[in-house]
Amino acid sequence: MEYNYSYKRWINDYKKEKQINMKITDIRTVVVGNPWKNWVFVVVETSDGISGIGETTGGLSTMPNKEAVEEIKHLVIGKNPLEISNIVDELYKALFLKITPAVAAIEIACWDILGKDLKVPIYQLLGGKVRNKVRVYANGWYSGERTPENFGERAKLITDKGYTALKFDPFGSEYLRLNKESEIFIKNIIKSVRDAVGPNVELMIEGHKRFNTVEAIKIANWLNEFEVTWF
Repeated sequence: MEYNYSYKRWINDYKKEKQINMKITDIRTVVVGNPWKNWVFVVVETSDGISGIGETTGGLSTMPNKEAVEEIKHLVIGKNPLEISNIVDELYKALFLKITPAVAAIEIACWDILGKDLKVPIYQLLGGKVRNKVRVYANGWYSGERTPENFGERAKLITDKGYTALKFDPFGSEYLRLNKESEIFIKNIIKSVRDAVGPNVELMIEGHKRFNTVEAIKIANWLNEFEVTWF
């Protein structure tokens, strides 16, 4: 059977073709470490032997995200993973505190199961692709010593790999306001990166919501010197 029309009709025909009695049998988490933060993946297993994968990584927390899935999985086990909207609605009704990353991970895993069972990519179920490629920027590339020289050297290494846009946080542990010495040092970091990569690479400066309004405006004004894409 070919699936080349709307999602609703797609599913209706799917239900007619196959008696759907698939059930969720277990939900487990898999933590994958990296030098910056852990990724928390969710695996939804089914009675048909098909498993789906979602992700509940959020911020720098590992155990809260992992335990949130453990807390709510009993609400989902035994349900049909193909009835995705019903599962999400039931989870939201049952939770006074919205554990949205955990709910989202289970939903994504259910979409993965549906796509695998239909043998089609999930984007096809959601209306089809709109582009063949997506531009990306590099992030997390600036580990090591916090010096202008190190930032510049690592930026050059990354752009040599083909990246045309870099995001980075030059502020270290600064909070709310910068003193003059810190401001000069941070400017030197950004200048080192700009000098290393040239004028055609986009720079995005991450502030992680650290600064008060007055300081953020001040920083944004002097960042114009380095032609940053956003701050």
